Amino acid sequence: MKRFECKSIGMACEFRAEGQTSEEVLAKAEEHAAAAHNLPRGAETRAKIAPQIKDV
Repeated sequence: MKRFECKSIGMACEFRAEGQTSEEVLAKAEEHAAAAHNLPRGAETRAKIAPQIKDV
């Protein structure tokens, strides 16, 4: 199981994405980042999220 939390990139947000693969978590987190935080979809946002995806 993999997990990403918004707070790991400095957001004051309790969002948590979980999934079986990093790519699955990354897709969920990128969608949330665009919808909730107005971050652009794409390589720059994915580069911020990807290193913060952890094994749980």
